Amino acid sequence: MVGLLRFCLWQQAQYPLAVSSVRTSRKAVLLGGAYLPPTHPLLSNWKFRNVQWMVTTTRRRRRVRESRCGTVKEEEEEDSSSTAGVMGASPIQLLLVSDLDSTMVDHTDPYHTALLRFNNLWAAEYAHNSLLVYSTGRSPHKYEELHQQVPLLTPSIGIFSVGTEILYGSSLEPDQGWVSLLDDGWDRGVALKELQRFTNLRMQDASEQRPHKISCQVDSKDAQDIMKKLSERLQDCGLKVKIVFSHGIDLDVLPQRAGKGEALAYLLQKMRSKGQIPQNTLVCGDSGNDIELFLVEGVRGVIVGNALPELVEWYKEHGKNKDKIFQATERCASGILQSLQHFSLGPHLSPRDRMGLNGIDSPILPSESRNGRPAMHGCAQREVVEFNTLFEKWINAEVPNNAETFQRLTRVIARGSTMVYPWGVEQSLVDSVSSAQPKYGIMKDNKLRTWIDCIQEQKLADEIFLVTWHSWQISAGGEKKGYFATAILRTKEGMPNGVEWVRVHETARK
Repeated sequence: MVGLLRFCLWQQAQYPLAVSSVRTSRKAVLLGGAYLPPTHPLLSNWKFRNVQWMVTTTRRRRRVRESRCGTVKEEEEEDSSSTAGVMGASPIQLLLVSDLDSTMVDHTDPYHTALLRFNNLWAAEYAHNSLLVYSTGRSPHKYEELHQQVPLLTPSIGIFSVGTEILYGSSLEPDQGWVSLLDDGWDRGVALKELQRFTNLRMQDASEQRPHKISCQVDSKDAQDIMKKLSERLQDCGLKVKIVFSHGIDLDVLPQRAGKGEALAYLLQKMRSKGQIPQNTLVCGDSGNDIELFLVEGVRGVIVGNALPELVEWYKEHGKNKDKIFQATERCASGILQSLQHFSLGPHLSPRDRMGLNGIDSPILPSESRNGRPAMHGCAQREVVEFNTLFEKWINAEVPNNAETFQRLTRVIARGSTMVYPWGVEQSLVDSVSSAQPKYGIMKDNKLRTWIDCIQEQKLADEIFLVTWHSWQISAGGEKKGYFATAILRTKEGMPNGVEWVRVHETARK
């Protein structure tokens, strides 16, 4: 019963088990880390039965890597560029570039309600064709600390240390080309020596001192005078530097070519060289060190409702008449969601927000069709997110306790579908899900909160989809837990997202 309940809460293994291949044999088919018997209904589809399909989408090094997005085994050699696994062949619908502290993350909300809404929307509607980029003053070390504390998604790209470091993927691989550009006209030792002459500057933590960044703190009343004098001294030393003051206290000395805006412009140029120009780029910020982001050519921007005076004043003086900058009224991630609607960049209501009287109101599927079937790209991912969200709402008593609501969960499960638990037990998927119906409201007092990360959808064959994802969960006063999961879905007319569940395999995160 405990194991069943864990599945009902999606507490076991909602993290994607790495899949290197799909292969057939006379005995079974390996899919999503679990073998399907040859009598399984999925294999009745002759188009799928003979598939020999590599699920991985990029060429990678042949090695075993443990990362936040799971263990990838026996990877092949990766492209020489560290962006190869990030900038794939598919068009990029939206490049969303956001600051973290007080922009994506609201430190005044202990439950991170807005951030969870953003996560929910991104996984359901954007993860399959868009890129998420964090642009933060935090060092990689400080970012990792934040990632452990709050429900942050894993970005495709990270711009860290006020635009002096560009790192890719969950493994945080550095962009060496960017490093070489910043070395021009920069001597950290000379800059530090001159900076130490100012007694009213206080050095920040050692973790924030980076190869191309010297970080201090200064009283706001002294900032302008110090910046002017320090700039003159460093120029006399022959250095090409940039001095950034933000949050009313932080002062950063950087190479002249560094900065959040310069780093983003570099990335966009790199994408153009690969023919991967994003259809839309949205930048999001709250403070002075985000101003550069809004100045990058061709981007739209949102200033969140809780922005600091330094950014608001700049907007009033320089950005008021620019139709590509939106001043949100909502705080942090809620302001970002507002901007998606304002600029008509795509869906702005997450599955959490689309709750009707009978559960989740699915969006209308695309009108394009093939052989009378709706276009399916991204629909399997959306189904995974909606299914997970409704389960959370059910056990939290946040949807009506009636058969019609719960039927949204059971009607999308294919006949003969199965569930494989982390300990190897295989059971009927519909039985596992149905056991949750009497568990309505069991987390009502503690409010379980979940979010899906690193979700990926692969089309294995006509009408067959593989979805892998990571799932985190936490309850009030509880411990944060993570899981891997792999699911097989197939097209089915009449279903909310045009697909039904065939098999789920869960693996506990160690």
